[in-house]
Amino acid sequence: MSTTKNLRLARIVKTLLDVLYGFAIFAGAGLIIWLAVAPIVLNQSQGWGTASVPVTIGVGEAPQFNVDFTRSTEDEINAAYVVEAEGTLQLETRSFLLILIANAAKIVGLIGLGYFLYLLRGVVKSILEGEPFAEENTGRIRKLGYALLVVSILWPFLQYLAASEILRRLPNIDPALNPGPTFDAGVILISLLILLLAHVWSYGLEIERDRELTI
Repeated sequence: MSTTKNLRLARIVKTLLDVLYGFAIFAGAGLIIWLAVAPIVLNQSQGWGTASVPVTIGVGEAPQFNVDFTRSTEDEINAAYVVEAEGTLQLETRSFLLILIANAAKIVGLIGLGYFLYLLRGVVKSILEGEPFAEENTGRIRKLGYALLVVSILWPFLQYLAASEILRRLPNIDPALNPGPTFDAGVILISLLILLLAHVWSYGLEIERDRELTI
């Protein structure tokens, strides 16, 4: 009964992964096609494209936004202000260069997501085939960890570069904006845990092979 439930759960997970994998491929291909035809479309239609990058507001010593409030003698509050906030700077532009810069990091992220889902589908598929401890899964899990680690470092870095370049082309912005985002330590920790799991998985397979040879 437990095995049946596990297989049913694996089938559901496999279906969800197939949908997400197809969406990642579709979104990545669509974005690349759009960037390829964007110069022609923008020139002919005289329309506006969208360039969006992550930014932070209020980073630094001086507060960027004061907060108005009704003074209360009981609270004894002298001042209130927003120290730091994060958001997305979205530009409507005909500049293909700005659109390309803003979307370059998104393409890398979608490629990384597609590769991650591809490996994960392979692991779930082996479970459905009754071979969850296949040696190939060790390599898949290890690649999952490395892929997540690379994307978690590379994607924020590329977004930071894109935001820096766009902000450099927009002088005298009010309020003052800073490029973002920062690295997500949680995602990096998860990737390291996956790599540790791959090592444990590989070690377990070696023990199992040694046991079978001994018998």
